[in-house]
Amino acid sequence: MKKLLSFILAFVLIAMPMCVEAYASEGELSYDNSVMPRYTYIDSVSAGISEAALGFVNCLSDCVSFQADKTFVLTCILQRCTASSSWENYKTATETFSGMGSFTIAKTWFAPATYDAYRVKTTVIVKNSSGLIVETTTKASGVIYK
Repeated sequence: MKKLLSFILAFVLIAMPMCVEAYASEGELSYDNSVMPRYTYIDSVSAGISEAALGFVNCLSDCVSFQADKTFVLTCILQRCTASSSWENYKTATETFSGMGSFTIAKTWFAPATYDAYRVKTTVIVKNSSGLIVETTTKASGVIYK
């Protein structure tokens, strides 16, 4: 009986590591999307891009804050690059918001296929009541390849 029990236990211990599975994470793994920075006046910042019809892309920049006495300058930048160049700004939209809430810029821009990749860069500048900059942050979206 002891031999049978030890054989079954040995078989289970040998077979256990074969049952473990690992999955690759979806999307690019980078410092920006693996560790969330801590802000003083901003609750969250996001940047998004998606393909639309006829060569257009939907760009989204978003900021959430619970600070009633601050001014937020939100900028949505569509960037593009080729295989032999670095990211360059292509289109830009900036809006200023006051008080607390969720602030969003949503744009649809044409993205010519002559460039290899596109992404959205969100920049938020927080100003106090005197107009002094008290916090800034930047967040880049994933990449769309043409």
